[in-house]
Amino acid sequence: MKQFNRITSAMPSSGIRKIMTLSQDVKDCIHLEVGQPDFRTPEHILEAAAKAAMDGFTRYTPGAGIQELREAIAKKVTERNGFSAEAKNVIFSPGAVCSLITTILALAEPGDEVLIPDPGWPNYEMQMICAGCKGVRYPLDPSTGFQIDFDALERLVTPKTKVMMVTTPGNPTGVVFPRETLAKLTEFVRKHDIFLLSDEVYEEIIFDGVHTSTGIFNDDGRIATVFAFSKTYAVTGLRVGYTICEEELAKLITKLQEPIVSCTCGISQKACLAALEGPQEPIREILRTYKKRRDAVIEILRDKGLYLYTPGGAFYILISIADTGMNSYDFALKLLDEKKVAVAPGETFGERTDSYVRICFATDTDKLIEGVNILCDRINEMRS
Repeated sequence: MKQFNRITSAMPSSGIRKIMTLSQDVKDCIHLEVGQPDFRTPEHILEAAAKAAMDGFTRYTPGAGIQELREAIAKKVTERNGFSAEAKNVIFSPGAVCSLITTILALAEPGDEVLIPDPGWPNYEMQMICAGCKGVRYPLDPSTGFQIDFDALERLVTPKTKVMMVTTPGNPTGVVFPRETLAKLTEFVRKHDIFLLSDEVYEEIIFDGVHTSTGIFNDDGRIATVFAFSKTYAVTGLRVGYTICEEELAKLITKLQEPIVSCTCGISQKACLAALEGPQEPIREILRTYKKRRDAVIEILRDKGLYLYTPGGAFYILISIADTGMNSYDFALKLLDEKKVAVAPGETFGERTDSYVRICFATDTDKLIEGVNILCDRINEMRS
């Protein structure tokens, strides 16, 4: 028998998923490893999904999504994100992960280079391999609170550079890039004539300052922005993400979805329409809870002598384990085995963070506080 695809067989899998899988059979495990909101989906969203199913909205939908939802998103982007969009600029997909890879496939060809953040979500690297592109990591400097090192970025550009990916708020850092940084980034991609793909799935989870979308700088059509409902509305399983881009690119992404996914689940689209048009107070309450949890984590880190920075958004923070002398994956396995606390190993986000672990504070507050205390005490025990 001939071999399976050697390139995808050699593709690294997500360290987050590895720990998540191993932790499933650990009784009384405290889960801090995966970005999964612990809140129940708001009732009006569940009711809309149930109604859509009972009304028989279980058939194919248009490739780019149902028109009423595309129009509602165009209105949301114009009013809340601050840049103009119409329904023709909106493409829905089964989750932001699908939006990202279809946009990459529409922009880059095999052999092209794509600048991806280091540290950054591991799926970016996996998507580059699937697309036949080369992922080139650009540094986010820990000494500056994981801001972009533009001098280093300049040195990474080659004639093969086609696309740059940016994430704000960040995963795994939780860092929110200020408007000035994104304006400078826009100047950079124009200077080098490359596309900018902006992952903004945590746009609503902001604790300090405001979220600035790169779309406000899209004067020449080279910027595509990706959003999602998953994290904001606690509907990760509904799988609805969307890309906002210029019309011709939108048509190409829609065409690409046909052989990959056909279309997004109609029930999920109806539920997300209700999420967008329904009451937003449940979401604001969730955000207030996340902020309280973040502040509780920061207080523990300060008390334990492990504080490094304060994330301004998302629901993640990186914690240094450098003084333990262990790599992050071995540390995560040991912590899970000995203390029943699951954390994400920093190495899965890039070599720059192999001396860190990532925790997610989208979990029960009491469990979060218990788990972070256990984690910090373990780091300090190994340090001494």
